[in-house]
Amino acid sequence: MNAVLGAGGLVFTLNQKVLIVQYKDGSWTYPKGHIEAGEDMEATAIREVLEEAGVQATIQSKLGVSRYVNAKGIPREVHWYVMQSATDQVHLEDTFMSGGFYAAEQALDLLNFPEDRQLLRQALGLQEA
Repeated sequence: MNAVLGAGGLVFTLNQKVLIVQYKDGSWTYPKGHIEAGEDMEATAIREVLEEAGVQATIQSKLGVSRYVNAKGIPREVHWYVMQSATDQVHLEDTFMSGGFYAAEQALDLLNFPEDRQLLRQALGLQEA
């Protein structure tokens, strides 16, 4: 089975808080989603953050690629970007229970998936715990 391609963004405010969201199943992660036809990776990352959390963000740099199998057994390949937002205001869609901008240490504690924690450490230049 081919991997579903997607893109996501680790969005930071100017004071280095990071955006995370909580899905209805209780898991905390970053906004990410599949690529629409004709869309490039950067456009996908920007669209997903805006659609999922109502946050306007700009791409700062490319971070890397995560490969994993989701809960439905579908392989995913997510191309990540470090992004920045000028505001810490979040306007969540109905998809999520909660979310917002958190200090890095708090976000690391909340994130459920090892890949997400690794990406945040990488974006912050931290060593693996």
